[in-house]
Amino acid sequence: MEENKNIEKGKEEEGIRSNAESNEQLREKDSEAEIVAENISPSEQPQTTNPKLQTEEMEVHHHGHVHEKKKWKEYLFQFFMLFLAVFCGFLAEYQLEHTIEHQREEQFMRSMVEDLKKDLILLKYESDLTVIQYTKLDSLTDMIYEGVLDPLPISKMYELQRGYLFPRTLQMINRTELQLKNSGAMRLIRNKQVADSIISYWSTTELVYETRDAINVHRGKAKDISFALFSNKYYKHTEDFSLDFPLDPLKGPPELMNKSSVLLTEFANRVSHMSDLLKYNYKRGRLDRQRGNATRLIQLIKKEYGLK
Repeated sequence: MEENKNIEKGKEEEGIRSNAESNEQLREKDSEAEIVAENISPSEQPQTTNPKLQTEEMEVHHHGHVHEKKKWKEYLFQFFMLFLAVFCGFLAEYQLEHTIEHQREEQFMRSMVEDLKKDLILLKYESDLTVIQYTKLDSLTDMIYEGVLDPLPISKMYELQRGYLFPRTLQMINRTELQLKNSGAMRLIRNKQVADSIISYWSTTELVYETRDAINVHRGKAKDISFALFSNKYYKHTEDFSLDFPLDPLKGPPELMNKSSVLLTEFANRVSHMSDLLKYNYKRGRLDRQRGNATRLIQLIKKEYGLK
C-alpha cells in the first residue's frame, strides 16, 4: 500500500513537471510570435475580411462617383470663366489698340495741317518769285529778238541774264508724308475723303517737282550758251548774295563775246521756253493749283477731326 502511494505520488509530480514544461514552451512560442509580428510590415500582415466594412467601403466609393460629377461641372465652369477672362482681355486690348490708333490718327492729322501751312508759305513765295523771274526773262528775250546791240541794251542783257537765269529749288514739307508712307500709317486715316485728298495733294506735288525739273533743264541749256555770250569780268564780285549782280563801272561798258545772231537767237529761244514754263505750267498750272489744294485740305482736316 505504501508502495502504491509512492508510485501515485511520483506520477503526480511527473504530471506537474510536464504541465510546467508545456506552459513554458507555450510562453516561448508566444514570445516568438510577438517578435515575428513586430517585424512584419502592416502591408504584409493578414487582414480579415469584414462584410460590414466592405459594405461601408462600397458606400464610400459610391459617394466618390458623385463627387467626380461635381468636379466635372467645376472644371467646365472654370474653363468657361477662363475663356471669358481671355475674351474680355482680348476685347480690352482691342479697344485699347483702337483708341491708340485713333489718337495716332489725330496726331498725324495735326502734323499734316502744320506741314500744309508751311507749304502755303513756301508756295506763295515761290509763286511771287516766279512772276518776277519770268517777267524779267521776257524782257531779256524781247531785247535779243529786237536785235539792237548798243551798249545800253547789252548792259541790260548782262544784268538780266545773270540776275534772273537761276534754277528753281522749291522743296515742300514732307515730314508727315514720309511718316505716313514709311510706317504704313495711311491705314489709320479712316475718313476716305481726307485720305483721297491727301493722296491727290501728294500727286500734285510730284507734278510741281516734274515741272520744276523741266524748267531747270532748259535753264541749264540756256546757261551753257550764255557762257559763250557774256563775260563775268564785267560784274562786281561781292560776298553778299544779290539778285541784282551789278556791273562794275571800272571795267567799262560790257560787250558781248559773240554777236552771232544764230547764237543769240538760240539763247533767246531757250530763255523764252523757260519763261513760258514758269508762267503757264509752273505758276498757273502747278503752284496756284497746289496753293488752293493746300487751303482746302487744311479746312477739310480741321472740319473732319474737329481741329482748331
